[in-house]
Amino acid sequence: MASLLNLLSSLNLEEQPSLGMAISFPPGDSVERNLLNAAFKGNLPRFKRLLKQLDVKDGLAETISSIRDEHGRNCFHAAAAGGGIDVCKYLLEDVKLDIECTSLNLGQTPLHYAIKFNCYRSAAYLLQNGANPNAALSDGFTPLHIAAANVAGSKKLTKLLISKGANPNAVGDFETPLMIAASHANKDCLEVLLDNHADPNFISCLGFSPLTTSIVVESIECVKLLLKAGADPNLKGPMKVSPLGCAAVKGLPEIIKCLLTAGADPNDNDTLSGILPVEEAALNHNHEAVMILLPVTTPIPTVSHWSYAGILRHLHSEESQEERRKQMNEDLLFSKSKGEELMNAKDYRGAIYPYTKVIDAYPDDADALSNRSFCWAQLGTGDEALEDALSCIRLRPNWPKAYYRAGVAWMLLKDFKKAADAFYDGWKLDLEDNELECSFWDAIKALRLQG
Repeated sequence: MASLLNLLSSLNLEEQPSLGMAISFPPGDSVERNLLNAAFKGNLPRFKRLLKQLDVKDGLAETISSIRDEHGRNCFHAAAAGGGIDVCKYLLEDVKLDIECTSLNLGQTPLHYAIKFNCYRSAAYLLQNGANPNAALSDGFTPLHIAAANVAGSKKLTKLLISKGANPNAVGDFETPLMIAASHANKDCLEVLLDNHADPNFISCLGFSPLTTSIVVESIECVKLLLKAGADPNLKGPMKVSPLGCAAVKGLPEIIKCLLTAGADPNDNDTLSGILPVEEAALNHNHEAVMILLPVTTPIPTVSHWSYAGILRHLHSEESQEERRKQMNEDLLFSKSKGEELMNAKDYRGAIYPYTKVIDAYPDDADALSNRSFCWAQLGTGDEALEDALSCIRLRPNWPKAYYRAGVAWMLLKDFKKAADAFYDGWKLDLEDNELECSFWDAIKALRLQG
C-alpha cells in the first residue's frame, strides 16, 4: 500500500542540474590537451604559444572551436570554468568566438560553467558582454538553476544573474531555481530568489512545493523564509502531500510549530494517505510530534481515548486498516483513470502526477510505467523515460511495447546504437509491428549520420 513515508523515501531531492563531469582533456600530451589545460588555468601566454603549433587553415576561430573534451566542451568553456578572464577576453574579443557557443551534449554555454565552478569574475565578464542569463540546457536548466544548486558562493552569483535579467521562475526539468535551492537547503540563494519575486507556491512535476521540499530536507530556515514570503502552509498539489503531514511523518516538531503558527490545518485528511497529520505522526512513532498535534486536532469520534496510545490502537484496528485500504484503492483507481485521461488529452506534464501515485503504490504496474515513460518522452525527458521503460522490460520481457519505449528514450538521449538494439529486440517479438520496424531503421540511419 502506498504511504507518504514511501513517497518521501523515494525522492532524490539533492540531485543537481548536471553539467557532466569536471573539465577533462583529451588523453596524452597533445597540443589539444595542453591548450584546454592552459585555457582552464587562465594562462594566456602559454595558450597563445600553443596556438602557433596548430594548423589553422580553416581559420583560428573554427580551429579553436573544434578542440573539445570528451563532453564536447571547448576552450571557452574551460576558460570560463577556471575563471581565466584573460583567456575569455582573448577568445571573445580577438578570436571572436560566439559567447553563446554550446557544448555538444547538453548545450552548455561558457556562462553555465562559470556559474557551476563559482567563478564570479568570469560570470560577470560574460554577462557584461552579452551572455544570455536565461540560456537553457537541453533539460531546461538555466544558469540560475545551477547557482541554486551550488551552496557555496551562490548568493553573490544569484544576485548577479538576477541583476542581468535572469528569470527567477524559469522552469527547467519541471523545477524552478527556488525548488532547486529548497532541495539543497540553500537558504541564502532562496532568500535572494524570494526577494526577487520567485513563486513560493510553484508545484513541481511530482506535486511538491518549495515548502514541502524544504520540509523533506529538514531545513527550518528555508521553511521560515518561505512562510514569511507567502508560501501556503496548506498547499498540497495533485499528489496531496500536505506540508503538515510531511513534517508529521518525518517527526519535525519545530517545523510543525512553524506551520501551525502560519495557519496549517491539523484537521485536513484529504491527503495522499487519507489520514490526519497526528495519525501520520503516530504511525511513524514520532511521539513529540503527536503531543504537539493532539491539542489542536479535533478528536476522531471512533478513537475511544484521545491520546497517543488511543490513536495507535485505532490505527492498528482491523476496521481502520480496512477503511484505509478501501480509500487507497479507490484513490488509485481514480488516479490511473485520471492519468490516462490527461495523457490522451496530451497534458503530459499533468499525467505524470497520477501515474507517479499509482507506481508508488504498485511498482510492478507495467502499464502505468509504460504510460509514464511515454509522457516523459513527450516532455523530452529521456533519463526518466528510459528508467520507466527499463522497468517495463524487467517486468514484462516479452512485451514489444516495453522495448519500443526504451528505444524512444535512447533516441532522446542520442544513443542511437542502444535505440536500434531496443527497437530490434521489440521487433523480434512481433515481426508484424511496422512501428518497431520503422523505428529500428530510423535509429540505424541516425547512427550512420552520427558517424
